[in-house]
Amino acid sequence: MQSSLSSLIHSHFKTGDTDAAQAALTLALQTTGHRSEALIWRGAIALREGRTADAFLHLARACERLSSRADLKALLARCPRHPEQTEALLRAALQRFPADPALRCLYWSTCRANRPHSEVAAQIHAQLADIHDPAELRQVLQILASDPSTARTVGAVRHDATLNVVTGWAIDLKQPERPPRLQLVANQFRLECVADSPSPLLAQAGFPGTHGTIQIQLPQPLGVLRASFYDGGELIGSPLAALAPFSPPPPSEQDPARQPVDVLVPVFKGVEATLACLDSLLRHKRDNRTPHRIVVLDDASPEPQLVQAIEQLARQGRIQLVRRPANLGFIRNMNRGMALHPERDVVWLNADTRVHGDWLDRLHAAAYQAGDIASVTPFSNNGELMSFPESRIAHPMPSPQIHARLDRAARQSGLAPVELEVGCGFCFYIKRRALDAVGYLDEETLQRGYGEETDWCLRARRKGWRHLGATNVFVAHAGGHSFGPEKALRVYQNNSILRRRYPEAERRFDAFVARDPLRPAREALQQRLAPQERPAETPTAALTPLAASRPQLPGHCWLIADRLDHPGIGERWLRLARHLARQQPAITLLLADDSPWEVQLLATDCVSRLPRVEGLDTRQTLELCGTVLALSLDTRSPSTTQSPHPLQIAQRHQLPLFASEVAGLGRFGAFGLHELHPYLPEGIQA
Repeated sequence: MQSSLSSLIHSHFKTGDTDAAQAALTLALQTTGHRSEALIWRGAIALREGRTADAFLHLARACERLSSRADLKALLARCPRHPEQTEALLRAALQRFPADPALRCLYWSTCRANRPHSEVAAQIHAQLADIHDPAELRQVLQILASDPSTARTVGAVRHDATLNVVTGWAIDLKQPERPPRLQLVANQFRLECVADSPSPLLAQAGFPGTHGTIQIQLPQPLGVLRASFYDGGELIGSPLAALAPFSPPPPSEQDPARQPVDVLVPVFKGVEATLACLDSLLRHKRDNRTPHRIVVLDDASPEPQLVQAIEQLARQGRIQLVRRPANLGFIRNMNRGMALHPERDVVWLNADTRVHGDWLDRLHAAAYQAGDIASVTPFSNNGELMSFPESRIAHPMPSPQIHARLDRAARQSGLAPVELEVGCGFCFYIKRRALDAVGYLDEETLQRGYGEETDWCLRARRKGWRHLGATNVFVAHAGGHSFGPEKALRVYQNNSILRRRYPEAERRFDAFVARDPLRPAREALQQRLAPQERPAETPTAALTPLAASRPQLPGHCWLIADRLDHPGIGERWLRLARHLARQQPAITLLLADDSPWEVQLLATDCVSRLPRVEGLDTRQTLELCGTVLALSLDTRSPSTTQSPHPLQIAQRHQLPLFASEVAGLGRFGAFGLHELHPYLPEGIQA
């Protein structure tokens, strides 16, 4: 919006001329260049007046149009009345803007106000080592200091393998003016010291600047090193894997194509998911002609049940097990796993995945289609670029039966691999020749993990190697559908490094997404699945009665339950929209699907696209918009009408359906249009 119009609206509200301000806003909403800012104005005004449903709809629409505005995400999070929804919105916002100070401050304030202190403290401890903003550090340390159970000495340490130095910070929350005393213990080595060097970070966070820094030179690599305070509590990051720097093995003279493949499964937590992954590997091992070994890399798992289960598999000779004495983190764990057999290709396979059929044969065949192929990534429900049915969307984990059907359909499609910008590490086939040429993972700069496969892929591309997406393989992946701020902050920090290292990569990636060369493969797989998904019963038999209760009318929003692909129906909806726009207060009609009538309907200022809100499902979004019912103006019977049927749409969103009596949907629990008579124009019930 131009500053003059924005200033005019502000001036009208300031002087109390509400009518003039609203008239200016209506004009702005009808002008393309002004619409986004007008939505923000409407949302902010509604929020100030306590009309949270109106505020949510306007601000959600503004967030869709202005996706790079972190401040709008913070404003949107103030709309819900339920703390769980507020926190869900903030967690989703922090995935997009992990380091935004205002969002992070609001997130911690929300958690503190609505969750038990023990849960908030656990989240703080999980993120504390990655918090480098002084204001945020002050906020979270004050939260810890506010409760006797956590008001104690706290700190974080890490080991620099290159310099063999332990670094970090520590503060006594009970007595901040006293330098903390700590001790380092490893086998016969024992060192007592005081964190008495100045800490700029703690000083900027409002604590004494005279002490708090930890910097200890170790005499030699010590293996497992524990760092603790004198009161017995360990520092975050302890025990440390104080190992010597990783030294890659020399390239083997053997031909990797003639050697078994190492399927590397890094393990830490998750008993059920990990055992399901290993079960799928073992069950389908005979389906693959490619010789391979299942190598479990136990990164010092803290779960006894998981450790016992994988140890039993190792004793039975079904897997090779490597257990780390201390947690190395994904990158260091995987580097040492890839170095176990320098003559073999490797596959990274997350412990929350499932494979099916001759999955490895197909990946292997794609990898050896050409000599310059470095890596191969399969289709998945949750695989970044290789996600299906939508790219870059974390879809739910399919059941074993649905996964088998997806993989069979992908295999039968026989589609050619598609070249990718970067692969994805959930299932990542790496050829040994490429690994030898490109090098191993960067465990010095990207120490805490995340982004490691992107870095490796971009290094490989610079050396002339290519990466493929195997569209004829489908590997199920649970993943972090809504991973928390802990991972988001680490991803952000590593992505900042990658942007500096590969300044051209983001532009290339965005161009790839815009071009979407994987779309034909996704559509072909979808078409192959479609006949299997088609119900055998007639449309009428497929309908189930509604269980929704009678709503309190009129509500803020009504969901359009018709597909507006018929001229007569479209004209009815346009007439209704124009009628509702003249009512005070106006009811908003929500359009969930594309329609040839969309432009005309939106122009009435009474119809809105149902916004997609990160962190919420459609049902939650409808609830926060104040949606009380689904409405159908279609007079056709269920046997001849659209698919999905209005009843199915209403059932899916748990909304009561109001429909024309002529359509005969009353026997399925739909309410008649006569009940909406006060809100409908004359003749619309016919």
